[in-house]
This record gives sequence, structure tokens and C-alpha cells, in this order.
Amino acid sequence: MVPEPLRPLRSNALPSAFCVVVAERRLLTNLAYHLLGSVDVAEHAVLETYTAWYTTADDPQDDIDIPFNWLVRTLVRICIGLLETSPSLAGGQTADPAGRLQGANRPPQRWGPWHSKPML
Repeated sequence: MVPEPLRPLRSNALPSAFCVVVAERRLLTNLAYHLLGSVDVAEHAVLETYTAWYTTADDPQDDIDIPFNWLVRTLVRICIGLLETSPSLAGGQTADPAGRLQGANRPPQRWGPWHSKPML
């Protein structure tokens, strides 16, 4: 069997663009997870963010200089909205008028490179 010759990499190759999108989604999911403390709710927030992006009309999208910054801003707003409307859904704790904690019994777990579980 004759080995296939190596082809030069193209700067506009599909795998490269795909890797960028996957990395972008991973960053957004990690950010949402650290804000919300729940993988499921973080995925929901990222889905809402991308839905907002892809349902925005072309003219406003063309005015956005750095789409990733827009995505981060939108994601943070969605996360804040989730925390304000339902802190217990987002994995956080709520306090009653007397200041007693309700909701989750423990703080959300944060995973980093020093733990055995990989980051999302």
C-alpha cells in the first residue's frame, strides 16, 4: 500500500471552521455552567443564546463586529435572567425573608484541571 501524500492545509478548510465552532460552544457552556452550577441548565442557556443569534435578522447581525462578544453578552443576560426568576432551578440557593437558606443543600460543584472530572 502506497501512503497518501500529505496535502497542504487550507486556511478555509471545513475542519478548521468546525473546530472553532466546537471551541466556542465549549467556552459558552463552561461559562454558563460556572454561572448557573448545573450542566442541564447551562446547556439550555447556550441553546437559547444560539437560538437568539440565528433568529436575529441579517441586518442587525451584520452590524455586530465581534459575534463571540455578542454571544457572551447574550449568554450572561440569559443566565442572570434564569438566576433571578428561579435560583433553585439554576442550582443556587434562595433565602426566605428571615434570611434562612432554601433550595439546594450544597453549593454547585466546580470542576477544574485539578479534579479528576474534565471540564465541559
